[in-house]
Amino acid sequence: MNHTPIHNFFVFNGELKPNSEFIPSENAGGVYEVLRVVSGVPLFLEEHLERFYQSAEIAGKCIRFSKNEITEFIRKLIEENKVIGGNILLSCKTNLKAFFISHRYPKQEWYKTGVRCGVLHAERHNPNAKVFQTSVRQQADEIIQNEKVYEVLLADHQGRITEGSRSNVFFVKDNRIFTPPANEVLLGITRQKTIQIIEKRNIHFSEEDIFLKDLSNFDGAFLTGTSPKILPLSRVGKVDFNPQNKLVQMLIQQFDDLILEYIEKK
Repeated sequence: MNHTPIHNFFVFNGELKPNSEFIPSENAGGVYEVLRVVSGVPLFLEEHLERFYQSAEIAGKCIRFSKNEITEFIRKLIEENKVIGGNILLSCKTNLKAFFISHRYPKQEWYKTGVRCGVLHAERHNPNAKVFQTSVRQQADEIIQNEKVYEVLLADHQGRITEGSRSNVFFVKDNRIFTPPANEVLLGITRQKTIQIIEKRNIHFSEEDIFLKDLSNFDGAFLTGTSPKILPLSRVGKVDFNPQNKLVQMLIQQFDDLILEYIEKK
C-alpha cells in the first residue's frame, strides 16, 4: 500500500525534503504510527513512539533513530509545513519516513447519531504490532465502500470480534464496559487512554472474548482511534446500538477534555 505526502515537506531518514522529491514505495511489512496533530501539537507522541519501537521489535525492524531525534523530526515537519491540524504517518520498512497524509475525521453530528460498521472475517498476523498488512486493509476498504459503512470490525475463525480495520472497539452492557483481550488486538493509544479514563472513574471494566453471535446482548458500542477519537456505533452488521448511551457520551466528553489537558501542558 502506497501513501503520498500532502502539504510541502516530508522527512526522510532525518532530512526535511520537498514533496517533489518523494518516491512512493510499497510499505507491506513495515511498521508505522499515525499521529493526530491538534493546535500544532502531536497528541500523545510519547505513547506513539513507545509503540513504534515495540512494533519494530516484534516485526524484526531496526529503527536507527532515537525517540528524541524522531520527536525533533516531527516538530520540524509540523513547523515547516505550517500546519496546526491533521494526521502524520511515521513509518519504517527500510527507511524512516514521516509526512502529513490526508485524513477522514468523523462529522461532529456522528458523535451523537453514531456510525455503522460492517464485519470482515479476517485475522491479523502479530496483532500487537502496528504493521502494514495490505490484504486485510484492502478487503476492509472494499466493504466500507460497497456497504457505505464507516468502519469494518474483524472477526476471527471462532467468530470473536477482535478490532476494527483502523480502530479498537468497546461494548457497553448496563453500567459495564467490555473490550476484546489485549493479546488479540493492536493496543491503540486511544484505547489505552480510554481504559485509563474508565478505571479512574471506577467503572466496571473487563477484557474478554466478544462473539459476533452475542452482539445483541449489548446496549451500546463505540470505536476508539487516532482519527475518530471515541465514536459511538449505531449498528454493527444487522445489530443496532444506542449511540446516546450515557456511558459512551460521558467517555466522549472525558476524552476531549484529556486532549485539551495534553495540549495545554505542551
